[in-house]
Amino acid sequence: MLLTVGILITFLVLVLSLVLYLTIEKKVSYKDLLNKHVLITGGSSGIGKSAAIEAARRGAHVSIIGRDENKLKSAVEEITSQCLDKSVQSIQYAVLDVTSDYFVIEKAINSLEDNVGPIFMLVNCAGMCICGKFEQMKVEDIKQMIDLNYFGSAYMTKCVLPGMKKKKEGLIVFVCSEAALIGIYGYTAYSAGKWAVRGLAEALSMELIGTGVRVMISYPPDTDTPGFKNEDLTKPLETKLISGSAGLLSPDVVGKQMIDDALNGKMYSVYTTSGSMLTTLFGGSIDSVRQILLQVFSMGVLRAVMVGVLLSFHKIVRDNLKLQNNSKNK
Repeated sequence: MLLTVGILITFLVLVLSLVLYLTIEKKVSYKDLLNKHVLITGGSSGIGKSAAIEAARRGAHVSIIGRDENKLKSAVEEITSQCLDKSVQSIQYAVLDVTSDYFVIEKAINSLEDNVGPIFMLVNCAGMCICGKFEQMKVEDIKQMIDLNYFGSAYMTKCVLPGMKKKKEGLIVFVCSEAALIGIYGYTAYSAGKWAVRGLAEALSMELIGTGVRVMISYPPDTDTPGFKNEDLTKPLETKLISGSAGLLSPDVVGKQMIDDALNGKMYSVYTTSGSMLTTLFGGSIDSVRQILLQVFSMGVLRAVMVGVLLSFHKIVRDNLKLQNNSKNK
């Protein structure tokens, strides 16, 4: 009896795998970035700069965007030093606020393309996080995060899409956050912007089926960047205890894997066990046959594990609330 059940399950898995293999759109992968134009927002520091360095090492022409010209100049020097062939590659920058008027952004991108050719890969890395309980946050801080994290990615993407679709090739990377997959104490306003980015990316990936243009979402956990250090200044204790459980990654590790995953045709770029589990549970797009089979056959177990994780987060919040109430009563 057990043998019969095992044979039946194996047969169903094989049939499902075959159906998925035949129906899922085949992903285009690229071996390198030689002479391709890579545009990275937030490219003067952190994950953006690390991704720019990795692209330069692979032979790309790299354009970085940021607001601080001194930081951009310094980053260009560092990126140039890592070029595969300095005599051929062009490394340039543009001083630009990605929350600017759409037509200002469009003009800046056109200028960058005039210098080194059409954009092949866009990495939407510009972003920021101000932590805090929602009712205590400044309205202007909430708006600033939505403008930068969402509109900063949406406007850039809208600008490059027509050119990519015309050439029938292109990669668009949205640097998101694990906070776009699960609500976390203290990330309320930040998560709203990143969930919006996730929704944009997943819907856009469906719109781009058959065009040759692909989308990837990167879900880095806490990463040792200047932005993270600023974020830590406003982070409630509960948030530190929860987010700290995933560890702290190097921006170089994230930047390199992000470029690798984009070239290899992945829909999701994840860096930790928690990231893999969250994208399996909540990722709304199709990444691979393996991903779908994992979702079909392990969702119940993964959900049970995640409930345990969430309950541990809830305990952190309750314990800290109890400590605050006790201190007030003394």
